[in-house]
Amino acid sequence: SLRKEYKIDIVIPTALGGEYWGAVQNGFEHALHEYRDISIDCRFHYYNQFDVYSCRSAYSELKGSEPDAVIIGPTFVEETIVLCRGLEEKNIPYIFVDSRIEGTSPLTTYTTDQYACGCILGRLLGSLTPKESGIAIFGAKRIGNRKANNSLERKKGFLDCFSSAGDKRSVKEASYSVLNPDDNEEEVMTFLKENPDIKGIAVLNSRGYIIADLLKAKGIRNIIVVSFDLTGNNRRCLEDGSISALLCQRPELQGFNAIKSAIKHLLYKQDEPQVNHLMPIDILMKENLPFYRELFEI
Repeated sequence: SLRKEYKIDIVIPTALGGEYWGAVQNGFEHALHEYRDISIDCRFHYYNQFDVYSCRSAYSELKGSEPDAVIIGPTFVEETIVLCRGLEEKNIPYIFVDSRIEGTSPLTTYTTDQYACGCILGRLLGSLTPKESGIAIFGAKRIGNRKANNSLERKKGFLDCFSSAGDKRSVKEASYSVLNPDDNEEEVMTFLKENPDIKGIAVLNSRGYIIADLLKAKGIRNIIVVSFDLTGNNRRCLEDGSISALLCQRPELQGFNAIKSAIKHLLYKQDEPQVNHLMPIDILMKENLPFYRELFEI
């Protein structure tokens, strides 16, 4: 088994240093180094997570490939289901990181409970803002007018948190652009002008710094911003107070464990005793940031 070369295809959103998916890739590379005595040909396929057509293109690259296993970082539900059905027809095992897609049969998954993340985000924002104030949920615009699976689950948990707590304050929804940031100033400021009661914003992905930086540039300091993931830009905003809290989900560990599970399955025919592995949900604020230094020094 050790003399055989194993082929693993990995398809994930574009991985840049200092960003969430860059941390996931760090986990992959750490595992490949840890298991360097095993011959593994790892081929990466990247897509723009804010463009459904880019995702389809990356997924289509796998159609002519015959890997021994596939690791998927899914964003869009329908496209991922189609991909997984094709892999299942070929008896190719696949593993999810970051998100779990209903209606599929992965070998194993490494993610956080996204619904619980939404609930926690709701409780945080509810406790950090005045009871009489309004709340806003900001999601990213995506080419193809499709929502990310994680954002949908987080939104549901967020709204259910307020409903179950009997919180009567209004929750408005808005969007912003990662791909066309020049559009954000006018749209976000118009939204806030039309909703002057808003004192809290939840950004449902790892780009909270975009909203935080915009508010800071406009001298707006009375709106609490909470978001996800200890990216380089989010850490900067957490340190200067423009972001009040971040929920983090151990992306490096997800990547490492995904490679480890694939190797155990391919070499030793050992599968994990449970399919769904849930990562810890860390709540970071400025005060406890120094104690999580290992999360941003990788």
